[in-house]
Amino acid sequence: MDIDLTPRLAKQVYGGDGGSYSAWSPSELPMLREGDIGAAKLSLEKDGFALPNYSDSARVAYVLQGNGVVGIVLPEKEEKVLPVKKGDALALPFGVITWWHNKEDTEFVVLFLGDTKTAHKRGEFTDMYLNGSNGIFTGFSTEFVNRAWDLEESVVKTLVGNQIGKGIVKLGGANLPEPNKEHRDGMTLNCEEAPLDVDIEGGGRVVVLNTKNLPLVGEVGLGADLVRLDGSAMCLTRWWRGREREDGSESGSDVSEKDSGWEREGAEGRERRRVKKKRWGSSSPPFCLGGGEVGR
Repeated sequence: MDIDLTPRLAKQVYGGDGGSYSAWSPSELPMLREGDIGAAKLSLEKDGFALPNYSDSARVAYVLQGNGVVGIVLPEKEEKVLPVKKGDALALPFGVITWWHNKEDTEFVVLFLGDTKTAHKRGEFTDMYLNGSNGIFTGFSTEFVNRAWDLEESVVKTLVGNQIGKGIVKLGGANLPEPNKEHRDGMTLNCEEAPLDVDIEGGGRVVVLNTKNLPLVGEVGLGADLVRLDGSAMCLTRWWRGREREDGSESGSDVSEKDSGWEREGAEGRERRRVKKKRWGSSSPPFCLGGGEVGR
């Protein structure tokens, strides 16, 4: 099977003054489809607000840059609003509703990786928005919404016809819930502050997400490793996907914060391939094949 493994940059799906949402396409990275892995990136400018939505896939979110606020509504649970910062990882089970907001001057960037085995399209996420011009209410007539939810006509018209933002908007003086630091407990893990699973002086450091340090990983079914390599260091050969961890989670694609390179080996030691990866470039190693990464 000859599949192009060249790392790619995400392409913008939509955006505006408030920020942008970009995704890696399985048409350009075929191994996303083969591995049933989705990958996307949310970038919010100051006062940018990602409208409430839920995905057709369970995901792991990782804050690549900046500080922000996220609202999370788990099924049959009350909303939690928590502050997040660079290095934070969050496990987002299937059906969870989230919104994201950036109050700071610095750009706020979040990476999403997820399992798409049960998704509408293999290798990519399909998000459903609760409001906005592409919100779920806009697909229904005002009469249907009125009868289904027993709402006043003025409220129905607002829900169906008065929302012009799509996905991301820029807020000005909006009254949003204040973040609660206590809500971080059990919901997020800062991988830059967490105890290290591997620490090699002059080499690199590794933090592994699992059900012990982030319990919701068990509901996502997809784990993640944060690997930080010093210059000229090498991450020894390891196996991607297909090797289930003890807690039931699996590894997935990798995204590099800085320029780097990795080499993978095909079945029976054949088809060795080296690739270079730019900052925020994504690659998805094949099912059950080994590979290693080198810092630059």
